[in-house]
Amino acid sequence: MKKFLVLGIGNAQVDLLRFLRNSGKFEVHALSNTEFGRGLQYADKFECINITDKDAVLDYASRNNIDIIYSIGSDVAMPTATFVSEKLGKPCFVSYETAKVCNNKNEFREKLKNCYGAVPFQVLKNAEDINLSSNLRFPLIVKPVDSQGQRGVGTAHNINEVKTLFYTALTYSRSKKVIIEEKIQGEEISVNVYLHNGELVFFLPSGRVSWEEFDGGIIHKHYIPSNLSAEAVTNVERLVKETLSSLSITDGPAYFQIKMSNDTPYLIEVTPRFDGCHMWQLILHSCNVNLLETAIRHLTTSSFNPISIDKVHPYCLEFYCQPPGESFVLPSKEEFLSYEELYYREGDVVREMNGKMEKCGYKIFEL
Repeated sequence: MKKFLVLGIGNAQVDLLRFLRNSGKFEVHALSNTEFGRGLQYADKFECINITDKDAVLDYASRNNIDIIYSIGSDVAMPTATFVSEKLGKPCFVSYETAKVCNNKNEFREKLKNCYGAVPFQVLKNAEDINLSSNLRFPLIVKPVDSQGQRGVGTAHNINEVKTLFYTALTYSRSKKVIIEEKIQGEEISVNVYLHNGELVFFLPSGRVSWEEFDGGIIHKHYIPSNLSAEAVTNVERLVKETLSSLSITDGPAYFQIKMSNDTPYLIEVTPRFDGCHMWQLILHSCNVNLLETAIRHLTTSSFNPISIDKVHPYCLEFYCQPPGESFVLPSKEEFLSYEELYYREGDVVREMNGKMEKCGYKIFEL
């Protein structure tokens, strides 16, 4: 039985931990800097270790003869997972260098600045560095270069707002750097892809609805299929392929967040992992394709079965959300849900993640 180490036990990692436990094929190990996470119940062995501490995770993996190190839904986990995998000669989908670049918006934007769909940007170490060049137009998005999710993100409409938001973003940055980017006005989409030996074998754009009253693209719902025109889909695929090539992502899952200006796509984020929104579940219901199962088999056995979509059925994944600090209120019972999962029990205090509107669970239903 192979030993599989999962970094993180939060809501995003529950899908992976539960899948591994239910398969009966793995001894499931998990690490986190806290034991408070829904994923803990699916781990055979657990230690309280900060997953950003690469050397500590390497030591744990070595001592316990771990075969696979992986995670989903966590930006901070991927550099550690790839670092440890490379050090121990274990399988991984992408290199440590690629994972590190994707986890740092400064390096990420610099690497992709000449790619199709690149967004104008500037990196700041202090407020006095602000120099709005001719290719940066208001409004601007101000965010930490290396935080996870939507923490510390805000929109600036003038130079004074940039300076105010700079200090907010700085508190969330581990490297004490802030990035400002031109805010693209238009429809948001997501794209889930899968690669095998450098070939794009799965490509699926989906609609994305964020809470309009909050900055940073705080997610409310995803839906399949997207509303993109044929020309827009072609342009999005070009962006995806150029980005994957530039980042040397050749195997496994990747997730894109993109803004559309009419039919022209602009890259907001890309990460070489599964997203933290359970999109594989939505894709399973809509397309009858299990990307999570595909990825685990690919990673642990090197075997890969071709992915085919016979038909795309319209489905939606909608999050139950509440502000942090509130007591969780159970959603009303609904008929005809295809799937539902709650992160909290009734009365539990909603924990702060993005500080604005927190995911408390989700439902999947046919449109």
